Amino acid sequence: RESMERRVICLVVALVASVASVFVSGQPHARASDLYYTDITPVTDDTRYTTLNPDVTPTEMNKVKHSKGNVVFSSGERKSGDRLIVNHYDDESFTSAVDIEVLMSYPAGASTGVTLTCIEVYVDMSADDAGGYITQGGIGQTNAEILLTANYTRSFVYESFLYGY
Repeated sequence: RESMERRVICLVVALVASVASVFVSGQPHARASDLYYTDITPVTDDTRYTTLNPDVTPTEMNKVKHSKGNVVFSSGERKSGDRLIVNHYDDESFTSAVDIEVLMSYPAGASTGVTLTCIEVYVDMSADDAGGYITQGGIGQTNAEILLTANYTRSFVYESFLYGY
């Protein structure tokens, strides 16, 4: 019986600590589920984001090529006091080379986002180059929509990191 009481007390303390951590910072705590994302999807000229959304003018993210097929896209910079809000990874392989797109949106649904300070996306692919764009929101905003593109690739792997406060 003493062991059961200890377990209950530990569970209650853990629950109180996790609830308290939400209120201590005064900021909402985002989760990976706060990011909406599409699959890594093959596209044609007719199904590309820019064709389907002609009124949107994508803003190109900073791009650094590290080696063939390895690119880092970024916007903003880390700030004192910010934290990792969302981390997301996905990968896909294709039997033949295709043009692909991925669309990510923060926050997902009707949730309230935190102010974004930095967005980083690491990409590895069989293609020589890729594109990374912000199509809505961005740094200093509480929302962002990020479009990744690559042409003529057989594989596409990315990991995204969104920071804010």
